[in-house]
Amino acid sequence: MKNKTFPKILTIAIPFTVILFFVYKEDIFALVSLLPTCFIYSKLHLYCPACGNTRGVTSLLEGDILDSLRYNITPVILLLFVIMAYVELATYSFGRHCKLLPRRLWFYLIIIALLTIYYITRNLVPVLAP
Repeated sequence: MKNKTFPKILTIAIPFTVILFFVYKEDIFALVSLLPTCFIYSKLHLYCPACGNTRGVTSLLEGDILDSLRYNITPVILLLFVIMAYVELATYSFGRHCKLLPRRLWFYLIIIALLTIYYITRNLVPVLAP
């Protein structure tokens, strides 16, 4: 039988890390002011794929998912993937492996293509701008 100690430690450590994020949420928000402005937007006046990510993550930490989606859809999508990966890890470490994330390359290529279309479209449609 395989040694499943490390996955069990990760399964327990990750919720503690999330709790620490919420305990020190205000300190994390204070660090946001130290981040520079977007170089691409300041020079070209175009939204890069990362424009709105900081405000989106801040909104997620505050619990406002719709506001986070308005700034940039990427943090919410990444959060969904992280949650599914965590559930897979938790089920694996306790003996019942449940596969939630797709294992096919085409799925991830479609996600990347849709995100690319979103990143381009939000420069053309003002409603999608962060």
